[in-house]
Amino acid sequence: MTDARTDSGRVPTTQLTTVCARGGRVTFDVPADWETIVLSEDAGVVAALEPDRAGLFRTNVVLTAGPVDGPLGDWQRQVTRHDEEVAEHLLLDHEQLGVGGHAGSRRLTTHSTPARESVTTESWSTVVDGLGVTLTANAGTLRLTELAPLIDAVASSLVVRKAGCVPDDTPGRVPA
Repeated sequence: MTDARTDSGRVPTTQLTTVCARGGRVTFDVPADWETIVLSEDAGVVAALEPDRAGLFRTNVVLTAGPVDGPLGDWQRQVTRHDEEVAEHLLLDHEQLGVGGHAGSRRLTTHSTPARESVTTESWSTVVDGLGVTLTANAGTLRLTELAPLIDAVASSLVVRKAGCVPDDTPGRVPA
């Protein structure tokens, strides 16, 4: 779907709004009409879900940002081990690339929901000054072609600032 670059050339068909996490240290855009949920302000967990689709799987993006000991590679190995133990996700692709302006990685997996819907998950991760950040998009597999431009826009909008480089409050941002 995307490599989290800003030059994808695709334009989403919906208006986006910026969401802030970890006191503005992490920002990303989500569709303005999606429900934004702050799951945990301390851990930096924010989710955005598309409007209800009559009981069908709701496309969503989830940002997690929290303290990490060690470099990106060590943290990614821990996350991968955990994912393999907890969930039955099938790894489709994994690559190293730039994420939010820093060295990072991208993973593409697929799994089935309890309702037997096929879901494809794309995650981008980076570690900046001891802050591990992962942005994950979950979409119904059969809707990937339709949703790819939107997922590209969300992933490309991710910005992770170094410690001490947090911008002033900006109108229109949803704090997390």
